[in-house]
Amino acid sequence: MIVLVNDANIFIDLLKLDLLALFFQLPCEFHVTDLAAGEILEENVDELNRYIEKGILLKRSFEFGELLEISQIQDAHRGLSLSDCSSVFLSTELSATLLPGDAVLRRAAKMGGIPVHGMLWVFEELVGRSLISKILAHASLSRLMEINPRLPLRECRRLLELWR
Repeated sequence: MIVLVNDANIFIDLLKLDLLALFFQLPCEFHVTDLAAGEILEENVDELNRYIEKGILLKRSFEFGELLEISQIQDAHRGLSLSDCSSVFLSTELSATLLPGDAVLRRAAKMGGIPVHGMLWVFEELVGRSLISKILAHASLSRLMEINPRLPLRECRRLLELWR
């Protein structure tokens, strides 16, 4: 089973696309830090909180000493927020794969030897496991491209062509 630490941006995108319930059907163990969860201000964030309450999404808080270690990560990677660094810390602690929503966090994780996937991997997993159809994947990715400028365009176009 893949252990995933989720960045806030991934959840924001899943909530906007109404794909959160399908995401949690993937055969993974899902984690989020309290700092990352606190960044999610979407109007439908209660849906995410239900998964935390049910124990499907495991939310991790940190003690003072751990917060000091997280701030050291931030010192080494000036472009990252404290929330981003908490996700890096938890990924390292759990030997987990990180699902970052931006390139800066992705690069920092890779530099630290942390495996990473992104939103496009989520789409591929959902389609590959028949949790969504290619038609829905195409429509959802097209919509995401309109609202999320951080996606890699070449890879998005490849997937759109594949799912056409």
